[in-house]
Amino acid sequence: MSVGALIEFYFKLIICITIPEEPIDTLSEKPEATVNDLLIILRLLKEQGKFLVLLIDNYDVTLRPNSQYTKADIDTFVSQCRTLAQSEEQNISIVVTSSRRLSQIGPELTPDKSPWYNGYLFENLKPFTNQEVNLLLDRSESLLGWKQAIRKIADGNPALLQNACFLLYEELVSGNNLNEKKFIQEFQTNTLHLFQAIWQLSTETEQNLLMLLALSQLEGKLGRNRYTLGGIEAIFSQKQIELNNLVERGILKKVEGEENTTYSFCSSIMEWWVIKQIENSQEEELKKRQRGFLNLMSRQQTTRVNTAIRWLWQNKDKIASIIEQVGGLLS
Repeated sequence: MSVGALIEFYFKLIICITIPEEPIDTLSEKPEATVNDLLIILRLLKEQGKFLVLLIDNYDVTLRPNSQYTKADIDTFVSQCRTLAQSEEQNISIVVTSSRRLSQIGPELTPDKSPWYNGYLFENLKPFTNQEVNLLLDRSESLLGWKQAIRKIADGNPALLQNACFLLYEELVSGNNLNEKKFIQEFQTNTLHLFQAIWQLSTETEQNLLMLLALSQLEGKLGRNRYTLGGIEAIFSQKQIELNNLVERGILKKVEGEENTTYSFCSSIMEWWVIKQIENSQEEELKKRQRGFLNLMSRQQTTRVNTAIRWLWQNKDKIASIIEQVGGLLS
């Protein structure tokens, strides 16, 4: 993706709107559209009393550099978006969706410029509440017997819930003989890319917290003489901002107790996926995480976590069935 390609796409899309032909013919003859051409389009639309709304999904993709899309291109892109939004015509709104707050991603701020994202009003798309999930699932009699399974793998996460309901509806309409184990296995196959995206879009600190939570919850399922973490609650109490971000994204859920607050995974498949990430990691990757672990906990606690991870590496064949049960993949 490039700045020019994106502007070219918007330009061709907009000129499909009924606008006097002569100026459009002149603009369409240009080899490459620019933000100035879009400003001309805005003026033409204003003359017709029209208002342009640009809906951009996955906006965060435009803020990640690659081999053909440099940081300089990103700076130009966000600057030109700002130019459009602040045009004197005032007949355009740009609505974007992003996996994270724009203030957490994109070009770094410099003292000589105001934040590039301050023209956007942030509205957090929160997970569905228990009441909202129940209202959704209660609308179809065919889903009533599957509420527990759906809540186990999706809870209130909108993307996971949508995928779970769609998959289940298709299977039931097709008349397939479906049980909970098969349903969860098919859901896992169809949504692994979503869990991978969740992981990749998480910061290093968030990933480390997810690993600690997965190891802690797995510890309780392994019985005696396995590994001992201890002190995880104290670490979590110091990382409320990161944990709240994970809750807002529908990855974790928070349970307020009388004495303390605990966290768990919204999806059993996400918990399984994090454990598999730990299992499949290598010594070199573990070494790279040392600094991140030390920022979260003491050196002694870090040693315990490393011991737990290495124990998983050495015993993953012995505990494979337990890990499958974590994800609900075994009945």
